[in-house]
Amino acid sequence: MDMLFIVLHVLFGLGSFAGSLMLAVGFKDKFNELNTLQKSGILLTIISLFATIAVTMVSNGNMIAAIIFIALGVAACGYLAFAKTKVA
Repeated sequence: MDMLFIVLHVLFGLGSFAGSLMLAVGFKDKFNELNTLQKSGILLTIISLFATIAVTMVSNGNMIAAIIFIALGVAACGYLAFAKTKVA
């Protein structure tokens, strides 16, 4: 039964990871048009997901992977926050 929970945790985590990246890519052109609450929600989702993964990796002693995931999270947030809005 424990193995089932581990597998489900990994599957849900991968889904969350993919979803946060899809949010970053999907809103990159319109991010500056969103209100503060919407921006905060998207950034909090991305930051929390990458932080959770990094903490888990650090707790297992894998510092290199944690640093890579922290860098990916910073890049995803920077990609959103500093992307230029397309002019129609």
